Amino acid sequence: MKFDIRVVETEAERDKLYRFRYRIYVDEEKFTRNADHAQNWLKDDYDDVATSFAIFDGDEVVGSLRLLFMDSVADLQPFIEKFRMAQALDAFGASAICTTSRFMVDPILRNGKLIFKLMRNAYVHCLQRGARLNFGDCSPHLIPFYEHMGYRRYTTGFNDSSFGYKIPILMLFRDHQFLSSVRSLLLRMAEQEADDQEARSWFEQTYPDYKDVRSAVFMEDAAFLDLLNERLAMDPVHHLSLLHDLEPQEAERFLSEATIFPVKPGDSIIRRGDVDASVFVQLKGLAHVLGEGSAPLAIVGAGDTFGEIGFLTASPRTAHVMAQTPGEVLVLRAEFLNRFIKREPTIAAKILLNLAREMAARLALTTQELMPNHRP
Repeated sequence: MKFDIRVVETEAERDKLYRFRYRIYVDEEKFTRNADHAQNWLKDDYDDVATSFAIFDGDEVVGSLRLLFMDSVADLQPFIEKFRMAQALDAFGASAICTTSRFMVDPILRNGKLIFKLMRNAYVHCLQRGARLNFGDCSPHLIPFYEHMGYRRYTTGFNDSSFGYKIPILMLFRDHQFLSSVRSLLLRMAEQEADDQEARSWFEQTYPDYKDVRSAVFMEDAAFLDLLNERLAMDPVHHLSLLHDLEPQEAERFLSEATIFPVKPGDSIIRRGDVDASVFVQLKGLAHVLGEGSAPLAIVGAGDTFGEIGFLTASPRTAHVMAQTPGEVLVLRAEFLNRFIKREPTIAAKILLNLAREMAARLALTTQELMPNHRP
């Protein structure tokens, strides 16, 4: 099977692109913003001024990525508010800044190399345009993937009415130092251009709290477990129910692709109905589990696990989880667990048992509340 990655140019190609988006966003992920159900396509006004790359399998689109250069946008205010990019615009100007969006591939291709080739083609295009900064956003469980590409976190997340809780991310296109530290597949191309020391210095001065933020996969052995120890002010292996009965070295291996992100009151960590197979651990602060009504079904505190049903079954979320206080949350994605089960079955068995215990305890509590005279 031969695939072709190129810029979408003709009306026929755009029609294929918009229909592909509809299939992924509406049919698969149940998002409907800007969806044209009569034509089964998804398009917005920015498509008229954006550059869209697509993966073509013959005449069919099976992947896409959209670049929007800020000097092509008439009204920058929505982007300034969403990405908090006012400081970047002041420092570098609109012509040096772009955003990435509509980044998706067909489910059967998501674990292959095409997704990186798609990003590489777009990256080369940005270098040729003279862009220096690229803004985007992602779901928390995808942070390690985007960090590996070369993006950094730089501020707190936000609630997107269509796509749920998102983390803003930023790539400095020619930051050789950072791209090397995360082993980015884009480094070789970046090194063909001059290192952008000015952009790196600007980032470190503008976002000092995010200078060294990394996911576990980019940290030295035991460093992430030490970080958890610091966050919890106690041994995470004994305090986190997810890690119960694990040896420290086993916990390190299991958390090798975990990441931590901060939350603030009102952040929707999980939305009911979303399809997101991630599991979360509350490290600091409190969150409420909400059902149909306004009263909380449960309170999530430090050390508690949540989202395990979606993690294990890949089914739509059954409840809403909203942060009530400032805090920090650890997240792991289901794709990692599937790989981990094959690679480390003994450790995985302990993790699955811990998740089963969590679910059983929660079910027993719910049963007791609904049937106070019931005895299991």
